[in-house]
Amino acid sequence: MADSPASSDAEEAGPGRIEKLKDRYTGLKAEALDRLETERERRPTVRMAFDFYSRDQAFAGSLLAGGLSVKLFLWFLPFSLSVVVLIGTLADRFNRPASEVAQDSGLAVALASMVEEAVEASSSAMWYLGLLGIVLLLWAGIGVVKALRLTSRLAWRMGSVPPWNWLRGSLGVIGAVIGILAVQWLRNRLLGGPWYLDLVTLIIGTLIILVIFTLVLDLLPRPEGVPWTAMIPGAVLMTAAILIIRLVTIVYFSRRLDSASDLYGGLGMAATFLLWLYVISRSLIAAISLNATIWQRDELAPPGADVPPHY
Repeated sequence: MADSPASSDAEEAGPGRIEKLKDRYTGLKAEALDRLETERERRPTVRMAFDFYSRDQAFAGSLLAGGLSVKLFLWFLPFSLSVVVLIGTLADRFNRPASEVAQDSGLAVALASMVEEAVEASSSAMWYLGLLGIVLLLWAGIGVVKALRLTSRLAWRMGSVPPWNWLRGSLGVIGAVIGILAVQWLRNRLLGGPWYLDLVTLIIGTLIILVIFTLVLDLLPRPEGVPWTAMIPGAVLMTAAILIIRLVTIVYFSRRLDSASDLYGGLGMAATFLLWLYVISRSLIAAISLNATIWQRDELAPPGADVPPHY
């Protein structure tokens, strides 16, 4: 019996059509890669983007971000303990509930309630916990500094580096975090007036955060001869990341923290906080890699390439 027209159409639409689609996909992929390679040779910005991605992949930036986020989480535990002691002390001094003092400090409702519970549970040993928190905070800060210095060494492709004062680095971490939190708190307090004053407040707050990140990146190891101004691109990236994270926190994470606290308790809040820390860590590692890529891009550029000047 002869094959019907319907069966012939079905055979044409089966394996043959799939093979054609595969061939078309392979051709489009090869064409796109050739175009990217052409643009990479022609345009310094595209070449720098390739170099940035290759550098980040070479030292496993995502994996390092995971390790750094854990270090930051361990740092924030004694930092939170110190905050609890401070809020408890202020609540006793001004005769106010600890939750109100916490909310005035800018903490979310869920965090404020947890702080109040912690203050009530630790009121009899407040000063001992405060001393323990400071010691653990300095110890955890050393771990954060070591992780950042290792990341900077890998990003700049350095060997050994001079010895470092770990205690000073740990104090620097504390100062940087408190500075950023203070800027956020003051900015929230000052906003709400005329639009031009709000605009000036936002600009000044952003510039202060930019200076803080420039100082942080400037303290990390880098090859000799690289000026502090080479840290500005990474500081700009990190400042933009903080502003975006703050916006996402207001719109999304604040509600997630409350719902996570209701559904899963402290474990849910810890998971949400770890995600927040991972995003910050990934942005910080990207900032370090960006500085190294921009400064060292002339070493990878072909002869006669149009390389923009260094910062």
